[in-house]
Amino acid sequence: MIKNGILLISILCLLSGCVAPNRAIESSTIDEQPIERLTFQSLTYTWDESSSVSDLNAISGNQSTLLLWVGASCRGCHDWTDMLREGIENGSLEGISVVSIHRYSAFEQTDDVLARYVGNDSEYPIKWPMMLPSEDVDVINLDSGLRSDSDLYEAFLNPSTPTLQIYHADGSIVPIDHSYWASWEELQDISTQMGLLNGGGR
Repeated sequence: MIKNGILLISILCLLSGCVAPNRAIESSTIDEQPIERLTFQSLTYTWDESSSVSDLNAISGNQSTLLLWVGASCRGCHDWTDMLREGIENGSLEGISVVSIHRYSAFEQTDDVLARYVGNDSEYPIKWPMMLPSEDVDVINLDSGLRSDSDLYEAFLNPSTPTLQIYHADGSIVPIDHSYWASWEELQDISTQMGLLNGGGR
Protein backbone atom coordinates (compact mmCIF):
# COMPACT_ATOMS: atom_id res chain seq x y z
CA MET A 1 0.00 0.00 0.00
CA ILE A 2 2.82 2.38 0.91
CA LYS A 3 4.73 1.44 -2.26
CA ASN A 4 1.66 2.13 -4.40
CA GLY A 5 1.22 5.52 -2.73
CA ILE A 6 4.85 6.45 -3.39
CA LEU A 7 4.53 5.33 -7.02
CA LEU A 8 1.39 7.46 -7.51
CA ILE A 9 3.06 10.53 -6.05
CA SER A 10 6.10 10.01 -8.29
CA ILE A 11 3.91 9.79 -11.40
CA LEU A 12 2.01 12.96 -10.48
CA CYS A 13 5.27 14.85 -9.95
CA LEU A 14 6.58 13.73 -13.33
CA LEU A 15 3.35 14.73 -15.08
CA SER A 16 3.28 18.16 -13.46
CA GLY A 17 6.84 18.74 -14.67
CA CYS A 18 5.73 18.09 -18.27
CA VAL A 19 2.91 20.69 -18.26
CA ALA A 20 4.85 23.84 -17.37
CA PRO A 21 7.30 23.83 -20.34
CA ASN A 22 4.39 23.54 -22.82
CA ARG A 23 2.68 26.56 -21.29
CA ALA A 24 5.93 28.56 -21.42
CA ILE A 25 6.34 27.74 -25.11
CA GLU A 26 2.76 28.84 -25.89
CA SER A 27 3.27 32.16 -24.10
CA SER A 28 6.54 32.78 -25.93
CA THR A 29 4.85 32.11 -29.28
CA ILE A 30 2.12 34.64 -28.53
CA ASP A 31 4.67 37.29 -27.61
CA GLU A 32 6.49 36.79 -30.91
CA GLN A 33 3.44 37.42 -33.13
CA PRO A 34 4.02 40.40 -35.46
CA ILE A 35 2.37 43.69 -34.56
CA GLU A 36 -0.48 44.57 -36.90
CA ARG A 37 -0.44 47.94 -38.63
CA LEU A 38 -4.03 49.15 -38.54
CA THR A 39 -6.43 51.93 -39.41
CA PHE A 40 -10.17 52.56 -39.67
CA GLN A 41 -12.54 55.20 -41.00
CA SER A 42 -15.33 56.88 -39.06
CA LEU A 43 -17.32 60.05 -38.64
CA THR A 44 -14.91 62.62 -37.26
CA TYR A 45 -15.54 66.04 -35.71
CA THR A 46 -13.09 68.88 -35.32
CA TRP A 47 -13.01 71.55 -32.65
CA ASP A 48 -15.05 73.95 -34.84
CA GLU A 49 -17.90 71.36 -35.08
CA SER A 50 -17.31 70.53 -38.74
CA SER A 51 -17.46 66.82 -39.56
CA SER A 52 -16.36 64.33 -42.22
CA VAL A 53 -15.60 60.65 -42.61
CA SER A 54 -11.87 60.39 -41.92
CA ASP A 55 -9.18 57.73 -41.78
CA LEU A 56 -7.10 57.44 -38.60
CA ASN A 57 -3.84 56.81 -40.43
CA ALA A 58 -4.44 59.82 -42.70
CA ILE A 59 -5.27 62.00 -39.68
CA SER A 60 -1.96 61.05 -38.05
CA GLY A 61 -0.19 62.76 -40.94
CA ASN A 62 2.97 60.64 -40.96
CA GLN A 63 3.79 61.29 -37.33
CA SER A 64 3.25 59.53 -34.03
CA THR A 65 -0.10 60.55 -32.57
CA LEU A 66 -1.50 60.34 -29.04
CA LEU A 67 -4.82 58.47 -28.96
CA LEU A 68 -7.21 59.24 -26.10
CA TRP A 69 -10.12 56.80 -25.79
CA VAL A 70 -13.02 58.56 -24.09
CA GLY A 71 -16.59 58.19 -22.89
CA ALA A 72 -19.14 60.94 -22.49
CA SER A 73 -19.53 60.38 -18.73
CA CYS A 74 -15.94 59.33 -17.96
CA ARG A 75 -14.53 61.85 -15.48
CA GLY A 76 -10.95 60.72 -16.01
CA CYS A 77 -11.45 61.37 -19.73
CA HIS A 78 -12.65 64.90 -18.96
CA ASP A 79 -9.58 65.43 -16.79
CA TRP A 80 -7.09 64.26 -19.45
CA THR A 81 -8.91 66.28 -22.14
CA ASP A 82 -8.68 69.46 -20.07
CA MET A 83 -4.98 68.96 -19.30
CA LEU A 84 -4.13 68.24 -22.94
CA ARG A 85 -6.06 71.28 -24.16
CA GLU A 86 -4.49 73.59 -21.60
CA GLY A 87 -1.01 72.29 -22.44
CA ILE A 88 -1.56 72.83 -26.16
CA GLU A 89 -3.05 76.31 -25.65
CA ASN A 90 -0.25 77.54 -23.37
CA GLY A 91 2.47 76.10 -25.60
CA SER A 92 3.90 73.60 -23.14
CA LEU A 93 2.74 70.71 -25.37
CA GLU A 94 3.58 72.45 -28.62
CA GLY A 95 3.60 70.15 -31.63
CA ILE A 96 1.88 67.18 -30.01
CA SER A 97 -0.65 65.42 -32.25
CA VAL A 98 -3.81 64.13 -30.51
CA VAL A 99 -6.91 62.22 -31.61
CA SER A 100 -9.79 61.36 -29.28
CA ILE A 101 -11.79 58.19 -30.03
CA HIS A 102 -15.24 57.52 -28.59
CA ARG A 103 -15.26 54.12 -26.88
CA TYR A 104 -18.92 53.39 -26.16
CA SER A 105 -20.93 53.79 -29.35
CA ALA A 106 -23.23 50.92 -28.33
CA PHE A 107 -24.83 52.81 -25.46
CA GLU A 108 -23.74 56.47 -25.48
CA GLN A 109 -25.51 58.87 -27.83
CA THR A 110 -23.51 60.95 -30.30
CA ASP A 111 -25.20 64.13 -29.05
CA ASP A 112 -23.96 63.43 -25.52
CA VAL A 113 -20.39 63.00 -26.77
CA LEU A 114 -20.57 66.23 -28.79
CA ALA A 115 -21.98 68.13 -25.80
CA ARG A 116 -19.00 67.02 -23.71
CA TYR A 117 -16.15 67.50 -26.19
CA VAL A 118 -16.94 69.26 -29.46
CA GLY A 119 -17.34 73.01 -29.93
CA ASN A 120 -16.46 76.03 -27.83
CA ASP A 121 -19.70 75.63 -25.85
CA SER A 122 -18.97 72.03 -24.92
CA GLU A 123 -18.04 71.15 -21.34
CA TYR A 124 -14.53 69.87 -22.10
CA PRO A 125 -13.70 71.27 -25.55
CA ILE A 126 -11.11 69.50 -27.68
CA LYS A 127 -8.61 71.20 -29.98
CA TRP A 128 -8.02 68.09 -32.12
CA PRO A 129 -10.11 65.53 -34.06
CA MET A 130 -12.75 63.40 -32.32
CA MET A 131 -13.53 60.08 -34.02
CA LEU A 132 -16.85 58.32 -33.40
CA PRO A 133 -16.51 54.78 -34.78
CA SER A 134 -19.30 52.22 -34.56
CA GLU A 135 -18.52 48.92 -32.84
CA ASP A 136 -18.65 47.04 -36.15
CA VAL A 137 -16.44 49.45 -38.10
CA ASP A 138 -14.04 47.75 -40.52
CA VAL A 139 -10.49 47.70 -39.18
CA ILE A 140 -8.04 47.61 -42.08
CA ASN A 141 -4.65 45.92 -42.01
CA LEU A 142 -2.30 48.38 -43.71
CA ASP A 143 0.07 45.63 -44.88
CA SER A 144 -2.56 43.63 -46.75
CA GLY A 145 -5.15 46.32 -47.39
CA LEU A 146 -7.75 43.81 -46.20
CA ARG A 147 -10.12 43.79 -43.26
CA SER A 148 -8.47 42.62 -40.04
CA ASP A 149 -9.75 39.47 -38.33
CA SER A 150 -9.98 41.51 -35.11
CA ASP A 151 -12.81 43.87 -34.27
CA LEU A 152 -12.08 47.49 -33.36
CA TYR A 153 -11.55 46.97 -29.65
CA GLU A 154 -9.50 43.79 -29.98
CA ALA A 155 -7.33 45.42 -32.64
CA PHE A 156 -6.66 48.42 -30.39
CA LEU A 157 -5.79 46.31 -27.32
CA ASN A 158 -9.20 46.45 -25.62
CA PRO A 159 -9.07 50.03 -24.34
CA SER A 160 -11.10 51.08 -21.32
CA THR A 161 -11.58 54.77 -20.55
CA PRO A 162 -9.55 56.80 -20.26
CA THR A 163 -6.89 55.00 -22.29
CA LEU A 164 -3.86 56.70 -23.81
CA GLN A 165 -1.95 55.02 -26.65
CA ILE A 166 0.72 56.04 -29.13
CA TYR A 167 -0.32 55.43 -32.74
CA HIS A 168 2.75 55.41 -34.97
CA ALA A 169 2.79 56.70 -38.53
CA ASP A 170 3.13 53.10 -39.74
CA GLY A 171 -0.17 52.16 -38.06
CA SER A 172 1.28 50.23 -35.11
CA ILE A 173 -0.07 50.84 -31.61
CA VAL A 174 1.87 51.15 -28.36
CA PRO A 175 0.05 51.08 -24.99
CA ILE A 176 0.92 53.66 -22.34
CA ASP A 177 0.89 52.95 -18.62
CA HIS A 178 -0.89 55.91 -17.00
CA SER A 179 -3.16 56.86 -14.12
CA TYR A 180 -6.94 57.29 -14.32
CA TRP A 181 -6.72 60.98 -13.39
CA ALA A 182 -4.64 63.31 -15.52
CA SER A 183 -1.03 63.72 -14.41
CA TRP A 184 1.11 66.56 -15.72
CA GLU A 185 4.30 64.61 -14.98
CA GLU A 186 3.05 61.62 -16.96
CA LEU A 187 1.90 63.84 -19.80
CA GLN A 188 5.28 65.56 -20.01
CA ASP A 189 6.99 62.16 -20.21
CA ILE A 190 4.60 61.10 -23.00
CA SER A 191 5.14 64.36 -24.86
CA THR A 192 8.92 64.00 -24.61
CA GLN A 193 8.78 60.44 -25.89
CA MET A 194 6.56 61.45 -28.82
CA GLY A 195 8.86 64.38 -29.61
CA LEU A 196 11.79 61.95 -29.87
CA LEU A 197 9.78 59.62 -32.10
CA ASN A 198 8.62 62.38 -34.42
CA GLY A 199 12.07 63.93 -34.45
CA GLY A 200 13.64 60.76 -35.81
CA GLY A 201 14.79 59.30 -32.51
CA ARG A 202 12.70 56.16 -32.93
